[in-house]
Amino acid sequence: MIFRLMLLFLISAVPVRADDLGTINFDFDSDRLDAEALAEVERIAAKLGENPLYGTLVVGYTDAVGTTGYNFDLARRRAENTARALTAAGVPVSRIDGIQSKGETELLVAVTGPERLNRRVTVTLDDILAACRNFRQINITQASLGEALQEDLIRRATTARNTYAQLAASGGNGPAFQMAGAAREDCGSAVGYGMNERRKIEYSQRCLCSSARLSKALGN
Repeated sequence: MIFRLMLLFLISAVPVRADDLGTINFDFDSDRLDAEALAEVERIAAKLGENPLYGTLVVGYTDAVGTTGYNFDLARRRAENTARALTAAGVPVSRIDGIQSKGETELLVAVTGPERLNRRVTVTLDDILAACRNFRQINITQASLGEALQEDLIRRATTARNTYAQLAASGGNGPAFQMAGAAREDCGSAVGYGMNERRKIEYSQRCLCSSARLSKALGN
């Protein structure tokens, strides 16, 4: 029970921080990216290239003109076209964590008529490290140690080791490869320490933290 509660803490109590990366605006009733929008896509792609520990979320919006259903579909098409433009600009598909439509539900300018600022796609980013900022925030105590935790540590160590080997074989050198290496070391150490050894708790915390970062880096 204690171990299950600890896992719930890891999943729910550590929110992933999202930051604005850029905004693309659209002409009225259009899902086409004009020259200005494509230039913004190139800027966003360049910024992502400088920050390998980020994934992206692409969200489309409309102004208040039109029906709710039509606007939801239009916003979705805007987001999808922006995501395609990002990949054409060199952003790997794996770095795009999600594509969403919010239609007319979140107006920047509260007007019922046409408004260019409301016709937009936002690109936000998630910091992989934000999946677990500090291993010490994971609530593992002496009472948490036991067979269930050890089995989970072994599973995580195996996953990290296999992932690292697969990425190494394919010439990987990105954030997932880095996170797999860290998780392989942390989880391997955690498995090796005995239940009564002082560092068992510390490396169990490190293992769960590194595993969370690896999962984020892989887009899971």
